Amino acid sequence: MNVDINNIGALIRDERIRRGLTQEELGTKVGVGKAQISKIESGKGLTIKTVTKVLEALNMSATIRLVASRKADKRTIGYVIAVISEFAKAYNMTIREASNYLSRYKGVDFLTEHYEAEHLLSMDDSVQDLARVCYNNGGGVL
Repeated sequence: MNVDINNIGALIRDERIRRGLTQEELGTKVGVGKAQISKIESGKGLTIKTVTKVLEALNMSATIRLVASRKADKRTIGYVIAVISEFAKAYNMTIREASNYLSRYKGVDFLTEHYEAEHLLSMDDSVQDLARVCYNNGGGVL
């Protein structure tokens, strides 16, 4: 299962609850107080050391996948801007609203990550793909 680093706290909380443990009980297993477990579950105070201790206490493990980041070139940036503009028109938004929406619901990430395939599609198909990606990530437009 791939879990975004920002969701580790929620994953830990869900597993603790699934196992019927209170924050205090998990804290005792880890060697920290209830307040520290609460902080970890809210995504704060996460260090490799604390996450490792908590995962061990829950009998879980994690792996980290490192990927090279790809800088967007001028073609990709131009394409993303054009698709944002078309998305704004299709859903009766300002360009700023569309840009904020697409950033929040991972549409821009999708476009830059899948540029090589998406730029070969029609603008309408790309806009539909974006709507689906954003919907799948909690957005309301579809």
